[in-house]
Amino acid sequence: MDALTHTIIATSCIGIAFAVGRYFRNNIAAENIVSILLDRMEEDGFIKCKLDSSGEKELVKISEIIADHTKGT
Repeated sequence: MDALTHTIIATSCIGIAFAVGRYFRNNIAAENIVSILLDRMEEDGFIKCKLDSSGEKELVKISEIIADHTKGT
């Protein structure tokens, strides 16, 4: 293998590793931002969430909130 072929292979591997790292970093950052935003909105009372069977948060429909409110009064 000559120097040019080795350089092309090494540079390609570095470029691929960079692209993969950037892709995963952006996806993880987006998930964290959404999670923080939903938690803050729930704490401030803008949305209502409930935990589903797998332990993940699920948004509650407005129609369910209205139905629960009208049954209570």
